[in-house]
Amino acid sequence: MAETTQIDTRRDGMAVTGKQASDAIHCLQIPMYEESILLPNAAVAEVAGYIEPEPLPDAPDWYLGKISWREHKVPLVSFEIASGGQNPGNLGGSRIAVLNTLQGNPDMPYIAFITQGIPSLKLVREQQIVPDQRNTDERQSIAGFVQLDGVSLVVPDIDDLEARIQRLQVV
Repeated sequence: MAETTQIDTRRDGMAVTGKQASDAIHCLQIPMYEESILLPNAAVAEVAGYIEPEPLPDAPDWYLGKISWREHKVPLVSFEIASGGQNPGNLGGSRIAVLNTLQGNPDMPYIAFITQGIPSLKLVREQQIVPDQRNTDERQSIAGFVQLDGVSLVVPDIDDLEARIQRLQVV
């Protein structure tokens, strides 16, 4: 029986680790406006072209609204704004990354992020990951920062973002 992949997204600096039979994890490096995020491939349901969201009146600026995707109403967020980064501004040419949520909430099985390009597949081995010492306390919905082959990446805290969306009572 093959060993299963386990992802650890702790706040202690070791943001992405895991074991698989080959001692590697298939991940996606997803370009955002000013930084890129790193997620296990299994966390991403699909990357699609931009879909105009149905806005929610009086929502925070990071919550862009809901999109219709595969017969689901999916919350669309700007991860940069939600995590305390820069507003990407014009969304022309953007894509969306639809992510599987982690809490098993049948009312919100997916969350979508705005992306600024096409994700690239990375086969990540533990020895390639170097914890980045940036402070995660200064920004929300970030599990950690890592260096992968010399490139600084953000590991999102999907649980935190899901909880923030639920507090908006939009599900």
